[in-house]
Amino acid sequence: MTMMDALTRLGEPFLGDLQSLYANQPQTGLDGKSYAIDASTRISVEEGLFLHDSCRNAAMTATLEVGMGYGFSTTFLLAALDANGGGRHIAIDPYQHSDWDGIGESRMASLLPRTQNLKHHDFTLIHDRSDHAAIDLERSGASFDLLFIDGYHRFDDVLIDVYLLTRLCRPDGLIVLHDLWLPSVQAVQSFLCHNRPDLQPIPTSCTNLAVFRRRDTDQRNWDHFVPFPMAFEIEMASES
Repeated sequence: MTMMDALTRLGEPFLGDLQSLYANQPQTGLDGKSYAIDASTRISVEEGLFLHDSCRNAAMTATLEVGMGYGFSTTFLLAALDANGGGRHIAIDPYQHSDWDGIGESRMASLLPRTQNLKHHDFTLIHDRSDHAAIDLERSGASFDLLFIDGYHRFDDVLIDVYLLTRLCRPDGLIVLHDLWLPSVQAVQSFLCHNRPDLQPIPTSCTNLAVFRRRDTDQRNWDHFVPFPMAFEIEMASES
């Protein structure tokens, strides 16, 4: 069975929508026009199924993602919530209209009415920076079972997203970082492994994902810091 064949377990309407995306078919924007999509901007089927299965297996009811784009990951997570009997998903993307022609938002408006257990209000798109949105969500008392971080990929942006959004993660919830091929994301992964004992690294066959489970609250001292090696330093040490 190929990874594309594995999509069939999601069922409709999610299956047809994802098949269209992975086939690079033009998608409809908020203005009703058809736009070509950038095939390099996506999560893989394997990564999407990891998000979906993690949500399904733990019967999650609340998920959040930073960076929506065309809505690949959004669709996988909504499929899981629908199969779980319903839930809430929030996407944070200040560039949905300017950079993505509103394709992700348009797709969700078409998708949600065709689901079994999800309503329009079960999906929220926040058109704001992730640091602003995270603080607003914390103040509102929001919490989530799974956080997928796939926004700006500069080291400090990823680290800030993790720092702020982890406070919204429920006990035993997951924090998932995308694009582990980037040194900036690798550095955040290394920092977390060495400096956040409340976050337990979770092995996964998806080599482009770094996954952590929230096991406790952050109880570090005010001056806590453990030096953390970069990926190239680990590689050099192993070769010496």
